[in-house]
Amino acid sequence: YKYKLTTPLTYSHIDDVFSRIIDTADKSKTFMTKKNLANQDIVSLNISYPFSYKWYSVFADLNSYYTHYKADFGEGRTINLDAFAVNLFVQQSFKLGKTSTFELSGFYNSPSIWQGTFKSKSMWSLDAGLQQIILKGKATLKASVTDIFKTMKWGGTSNFAGQISKANGGWESRQFKLNFTYRFGSAQVKAARQRKTAAEEEAQRASGGGQQGMGQ
Repeated sequence: YKYKLTTPLTYSHIDDVFSRIIDTADKSKTFMTKKNLANQDIVSLNISYPFSYKWYSVFADLNSYYTHYKADFGEGRTINLDAFAVNLFVQQSFKLGKTSTFELSGFYNSPSIWQGTFKSKSMWSLDAGLQQIILKGKATLKASVTDIFKTMKWGGTSNFAGQISKANGGWESRQFKLNFTYRFGSAQVKAARQRKTAAEEEAQRASGGGQQGMGQ
């Protein structure tokens, strides 16, 4: 809609989904293996929209979907899980004067199904960054922090073949980054060179077209 609002609606059906499950043996042993589940169905609705006004701009992306997994490996070894989930991503930019920009972005993933058997927990994160143009426009200094509240941790549970398994994990997701960029040379010379190159390309196209026409 007006080259801004995008809303795709999709559906997919997959037979023999290749997935990783936690299985049991001899009623006392647990192991992880890969098997083909019977099928997977996914219905998804995605909405994305960019908006800007003077000193503020935002991009939002919302993805809602329904998943359903089925498999039958014998008595007591069936899989029939479904879930409605939502993924949200928002990126905001604030202009603090002519040379400074502040950015705030984050995402949220609601509980869903992973690998056909794991019911995953929700997960979210928030990042922030500040950009400053310095040295009369020749350099840019950026400072940013990822996962400010250190919430980017995953977890889930699986209940298959009489075995309940829980998994949790995370990584060094909170990081501070400092980036410095310096542009060498004259911006005016670079702009003039770009204009000259564009003019030469246009002249070559015009010349080539005329020669081709005379040849025909």
